[in-house]
Amino acid sequence: MSKRLTIRDIANMAEVSPTVVSFVINGKDGVNRHTRERVLEVIKKTGFTPNISSRRLTMKKSFNIGIAFTPEVSPFSNLFFFEVAQGVLDKSKDYGYNIVFTGMEKVNNKYHLPDIVEKGDTDGIVFLMTVDKAVLDALAERNIPAVLVDYHGPTLSVPCVKVNYERAAYVATRHLIEQGHRDIAFLSQNGVPNFYNQVFTGFRKALEASDIMIPLHWICSANDEAQTISALNSIIAGKKPPTAIFCSIDNLAIEAMAYLKTKGFRVPEDISFIGIDDIIMSQYMDPPLSSVRIDKWEMGVQAMELIMRIMEGEKPDDVTICSDNLILRRSVTAPPTQNR
Repeated sequence: MSKRLTIRDIANMAEVSPTVVSFVINGKDGVNRHTRERVLEVIKKTGFTPNISSRRLTMKKSFNIGIAFTPEVSPFSNLFFFEVAQGVLDKSKDYGYNIVFTGMEKVNNKYHLPDIVEKGDTDGIVFLMTVDKAVLDALAERNIPAVLVDYHGPTLSVPCVKVNYERAAYVATRHLIEQGHRDIAFLSQNGVPNFYNQVFTGFRKALEASDIMIPLHWICSANDEAQTISALNSIIAGKKPPTAIFCSIDNLAIEAMAYLKTKGFRVPEDISFIGIDDIIMSQYMDPPLSSVRIDKWEMGVQAMELIMRIMEGEKPDDVTICSDNLILRRSVTAPPTQNR
């Protein structure tokens, strides 16, 4: 069996240093055109493919990128962040990186550095939704770049991949109004104040633009199944329930549709539903759920791009994903009075 070629072997054949070969392989600047062509010709003739160990030694990198998450936003149980993680994973292949998933647990009510950082096994971290400033400061001290995806807290020193949820909520609510609805309830999570404020602002602006006023008990929030049921009971109480419900995320809409069906309501004949996210499950509901699509895969791609740009010495700005892509399905129709 022939010996596997190494970067050093290629360097000897091309009469350059191993570092030059690594620069060529990884598309780095600093190698003139003639030298680059000579190295590429040797690689082509030999069919050389560098193994990860060689790259780590010559580049002094782990060639790992971490995706760090709390239990609440695990990509293994949260469909929104599952698609984000897929985007990071797919884009990482373009740069020859591995993706390492690392969960974060609170110790004494504080999050600590992921183990892969302490062990030197990552060149960058993508945080899903939340991170403590102390963790970011510790990464900065180690010169490890970080990016936040779908973060809703105060401004931090690292770039974020964002969604304009105010715009998404406005588009969703506006669609209900255009279908003839004026009795529209609001249901959102409230565990993340900035997220709640964004979606409520978008909802309110859409109502105000059409001079629509709704009862206060139609404005509800919920963070678990019991709270969702309580909120829905409040919404449908009284002689005149709403003809449509805007939900800040698809998961809430899916739970709400299922519960109201048990109470005898038909969707959408009695109550229409619309959400935000367009998670995979939404298209398979009965009826399929209308939603404002957030391109979660693209969020992951952009997160990986930001990490690589920071590694190149740039200071990139935040990236905001398209937030007005309305996906129409069968959960929305005209209000009951217009159906008769």
